[in-house]
Amino acid sequence: MAEKIATISNIQLYKIDSTYVVILCAKTLHIPDIGTSMTKFREMYPTVMIQGINPSRIFGKEHIFEVLKIILEANKRKIKVAKKLEMELLLRLICSNQVDKAINIGGIKNNSSGCFVLLSDTKYQIIKSVRYLRKTIVDQNDSLMNATREKMVDICRAMQFTNTNFSTKEFLKILTEKAALVSQ
Repeated sequence: MAEKIATISNIQLYKIDSTYVVILCAKTLHIPDIGTSMTKFREMYPTVMIQGINPSRIFGKEHIFEVLKIILEANKRKIKVAKKLEMELLLRLICSNQVDKAINIGGIKNNSSGCFVLLSDTKYQIIKSVRYLRKTIVDQNDSLMNATREKMVDICRAMQFTNTNFSTKEFLKILTEKAALVSQ
């Protein structure tokens, strides 16, 4: 589990091993050119990894934390699916090894809800980047991360599961196992 270590502008800062993690959700993103905005963010904060994800494809914060543990370990062992950790996170959350599919299913879009996951080994840099990002995201809504029955059914449908009658713990375990099995 990720350890909660601080709060920055009403946003929780977590730590997994030596990596700081922030999850920030917005009910509606008003970013006309998301690609350019992400590139600018990465230039401003090169030590902070950022990935935008459709929150309807995330089964709660635990889902993100479990996938982050997988990608951080895979990175240490140099057995990643993608070159960049950002893409590795999206691929494993969506349980796909196809970049286009992962972006289409789990990527963020303008005028829709969105979730940003930030990672850094430097606490100061992630705090600075969160303060910057908060200026862009005015409609923060952490309830978008809730693991709901509706999300479970939608994710099951997208993954073509025949059964949708899982407990929350069972489903999280299934998603975590599927994320671990994603390979090239």
